[in-house]
Amino acid sequence: MMPMKSSLAMLLLVALAATHGAVAAAQAADGCEGPQRTHEHSRDLYCIELISAPGVERASGRVALGFDAGPFTVAATAEGALRYTPTITLAQLPAPSSLGAYAVYVVWAATPSMDRVRRLGVAAEGRTRLDTIDFDKFVILVSAERSATVREPSGRIVLRGMSPSTRLQPPELVQFSLGAVRDTAPAGSLDTIGHDHAAHAGTATAGDSSVRWTTVPMPQGLTMLPAEMALRPTVSPYLPRAGWAAAPPVRSREIVRLANGDTLRLIAGLVTRTFKGHTLTMFGFNGQHPGPLLQVPQGAEVVVEFENALDQPSTIHWHGVRLDNRFDGIPGLTQEAVPAGGRFTYRVRFPDAGIYWYHPHVREDIQQELGLYGNMLVRSPRADYFSPAHREEVLMLDDLLVGDDGLVPFGK
Repeated sequence: MMPMKSSLAMLLLVALAATHGAVAAAQAADGCEGPQRTHEHSRDLYCIELISAPGVERASGRVALGFDAGPFTVAATAEGALRYTPTITLAQLPAPSSLGAYAVYVVWAATPSMDRVRRLGVAAEGRTRLDTIDFDKFVILVSAERSATVREPSGRIVLRGMSPSTRLQPPELVQFSLGAVRDTAPAGSLDTIGHDHAAHAGTATAGDSSVRWTTVPMPQGLTMLPAEMALRPTVSPYLPRAGWAAAPPVRSREIVRLANGDTLRLIAGLVTRTFKGHTLTMFGFNGQHPGPLLQVPQGAEVVVEFENALDQPSTIHWHGVRLDNRFDGIPGLTQEAVPAGGRFTYRVRFPDAGIYWYHPHVREDIQQELGLYGNMLVRSPRADYFSPAHREEVLMLDDLLVGDDGLVPFGK
């Protein structure tokens, strides 16, 4: 049994919490009007300003989101959704009959996608307490209706607003919605959506204006906002072009066995490969996808002569391998990026058995996506280091974003 003093303390705590909850509810109900007071809770958290619809511009309103009084400062459903007790204040509403064959105003709460709509009650000029809302994100609608008994909105919308929780959305949401009519061109350009994106045609290769932004392919049955699909980034698109160098067809990965003191030459350059009927210009180490599989005995040290035959800087990072910092391939931290046409010599030690991978650390979104990666398999001298197997394969898995027109461009 709980001691008497503890019981009294618990009851007092519950009573204080309930009082605080009642105060919070009262503040929410009454605190949406007048100037913001010092140390007052931000009204953005519980006040919804309603926006009038065209034709009823004089109408105004706000909804204060109070909480049910209880032992805690907030109330929630068993599923975790907050429960609000809203109070609506309306002003300068026209007579419902002046808008058509309507008799009353009804307030509704709906999820942003309108898949669930809840009737909150009938409202008129002044303040009205409404039924409870327990949606995570919702919109408030005030509509003129034929009868006070309607169960779903069918009349004319006069006021609407969005819950504070709907603000937790991408800041570009309005631009997504307005994409087809908004000018998203770079400053100073003449390009606008729907005008062939002339200013977006620049690439890394001088004089090549053939690269244009394409849309990301969508899975069948998944619909995106048409305006969002019309948006284009305000940077120039980039794809590797084969015009300045003969890009050979890609070759399958080769196994390169290295001993202590050996030298390997790795060239990052262009390759071509075919996906779904498209011949794509991509990147590869030594013309291979993935790059060569390096098999090295534990404890060995090798020399890697790296040549950058790309049109952009690059490096090689030996992922997971313990080696001298100056050979770790992180531009601006352990070495300078190797410029286009440049060379760099790495000395790579392999103190630990296991499987690792190598890749660039310059514009990984382009260079890794286009195929610059490979594996390293470091063999232990112990015969039982790896589990027994009848067959051994080294796999490297990757995905590639290919649209109807080929590769989806990258932002330059």
